[in-house]
Amino acid sequence: MKAGLTSRSTGLFRSGAWEGTVSQPDLAGRLNRLKALEQEILEASARSIGHEAAICQTDLFLLGALRRTLAQSRGFRDLMTARNFPCAAAILRLQIDTAMRVNALTLVDDVEQTCGAVLRGDQFNRLKDRSRTKMSDAHLRRKLAGNYPWTSTVYEQTSGFVHLSDRHFLSSIAGMDEANRSVRFQIGGEDPPRPDADYFEVVDAFTEATSLAGKLIVGILMFIHGRTGGANATTTERQQDLPPSDEPAE
Repeated sequence: MKAGLTSRSTGLFRSGAWEGTVSQPDLAGRLNRLKALEQEILEASARSIGHEAAICQTDLFLLGALRRTLAQSRGFRDLMTARNFPCAAAILRLQIDTAMRVNALTLVDDVEQTCGAVLRGDQFNRLKDRSRTKMSDAHLRRKLAGNYPWTSTVYEQTSGFVHLSDRHFLSSIAGMDEANRSVRFQIGGEDPPRPDADYFEVVDAFTEATSLAGKLIVGILMFIHGRTGGANATTTERQQDLPPSDEPAE
């Protein structure tokens, strides 16, 4: 594997939450772990950029991705505390979308040009990767799943919460009585009463998605500021390829 960006590397964050093993057994502990991870991602990003006076378009793109990652994580924690599962699940899908688009920078020949196009308002799905394939959501999803197969499954399962679907009907069921063939619904802004354990899976998945997005952001920041000499590097230097994300990890 080439030196530089590798989203599989460990040691970027102290908590180790990206490994998918959250030690806290309760819901509050899981949410506290997610909050700690947000701070670690922020601090690691700041260390990666350093104190250079000038930044490039790739930095601006990644700072926007960082802002989105942290804002979505804060929103997810608030929604979990408020017992609003449908909205929280939709944000999980958006967090994976952030990881997909940051990972796209490893698929193009000219990272700076791609980021500049996005900052000018060009639609992402009209841009092309180094194989001349348009970077549609489906294409970016497949590329990310090449290294992280779980992301494709979670993306698909949570897409139903982004658009009105059967997921919203099922999440409104408060109880069922098979003997009387009856169903009780709770319609409102909060979930029907559920044990905390019912939320463990979605919180763990969101923590994993947040860690993945953070690792990709920090990894690319480290790559461009380490290998090319930071923000003072020339435009030509900044056009060097990032290592393809679909290389086999060692």
